[in-house]
Amino acid sequence: MTQTIYTVYWENKRDGVRKQHGSYASEEEAIEGIKAWWELQKDKYNDVNYERTNTGALEITYDDANYVYRVEEEESDKDLPSRQYKLRSAGENEANRKKYNLHDEEFLFDELAEPYRDRLILSMASSQKARNHVYDQRGRLIRNLDQRPGQV
Repeated sequence: MTQTIYTVYWENKRDGVRKQHGSYASEEEAIEGIKAWWELQKDKYNDVNYERTNTGALEITYDDANYVYRVEEEESDKDLPSRQYKLRSAGENEANRKKYNLHDEEFLFDELAEPYRDRLILSMASSQKARNHVYDQRGRLIRNLDQRPGQV
């Protein structure tokens, strides 16, 4: 059965970069996901514009017109990713810290405080996607879990 979903993309128009953030059940929820991301990153934008394109997508520009979030309405026959999670044990976290050679200032999703975990899941629209990254103590993204430090 198909359903309407709203997928958020971040675009750097100058460099031609487009990254998918996540898919949501409503456009309002997608906007809340963007705002949660800004909150986590400590980004404060005064000049935020919401414009509807000819194709019906919602474009959200901030500070510089070269950077935009785009919320696109799509039809999908797949379920949205799960946002539920069960915390891993301290032993699992320690094993993963060693496996990924994490420094003291790098944190796994399960080691973050609950408010940060909740905002990350809202901003990425998937608990699994949120678990695939390394964060600082305040939930700000450092890198993908499988990237080595300093690797781009």
